[in-house]
Amino acid sequence: MLTDERTSPCIKYIARRRCANGGYCFYRLNEPNPADTFFALDTLRLLGAVPEDPATVTWLLERQGEEGRYHSPECGYYVLSSLAVLGLKPAHDPRAWLTSIVPFAPAGTPPVELTSLLSRPSRYLDLCQALGVRPHPAVRAALLDAVRACRHHDGGYGGGPSTLVETSHALAISAALGVPSPGSRAFLTSCLHPAYGYVNLPGVVPAYLEHVAAGVRVARLLGVSPAEGAGAFVRRCRRESGGFGRSIYGGTATLEQTWYAVRTLDALE
Repeated sequence: MLTDERTSPCIKYIARRRCANGGYCFYRLNEPNPADTFFALDTLRLLGAVPEDPATVTWLLERQGEEGRYHSPECGYYVLSSLAVLGLKPAHDPRAWLTSIVPFAPAGTPPVELTSLLSRPSRYLDLCQALGVRPHPAVRAALLDAVRACRHHDGGYGGGPSTLVETSHALAISAALGVPSPGSRAFLTSCLHPAYGYVNLPGVVPAYLEHVAAGVRVARLLGVSPAEGAGAFVRRCRRESGGFGRSIYGGTATLEQTWYAVRTLDALE
């Protein structure tokens, strides 16, 4: 975890990104969004500094529509996860909405910023577990088929070549569904790097924070020790603002990358 002298600047970094209405936005305009709000609150949870903030609670509760619905699966995931951090429930039962959504990205080519084809299915299962919803057998089978379709002979997973990010989601989905995923240790080993801890694809540099975070997550899911250099890499991504960016070579800190950093350091303890 962060040392005491670095925890306080991180908390202040997050606090400065709180919007007037209680939500959070990493670029400090009054444009809060559910994702940044979750990243802020969950990071504060990991740091033991979740605030009592009625405005944040109100903003989160107002994201829910009629009959417990949300604007999108991503919105629902981040809002419900934020409420869970605060130990709260939504005003309306969201389980009917959850069972009505499709836990896969829309058909077509994914946008370039989408780092994992399996991220939405993984979030869907996280919500199912949190809300006590058992996926329909047909959905469960489709999720497992999606994971199997991404599996490669090297033991990793990916829509193209195997990547650590995709592998982390695949293993998390398999674990949530109680299905073993043997053979991924060799792929994790192939992604080790002396300077970064891990790289997303074997032999491809540089690594970014989300890649190292995925490597540590895969190691924990497989029950093996994470790379020794992972923690040092994460700490080098810290910025003077108190937050974390995605690269050791510079770039702006964001709430998402700060969450990756603090969560990864917590997993390394």
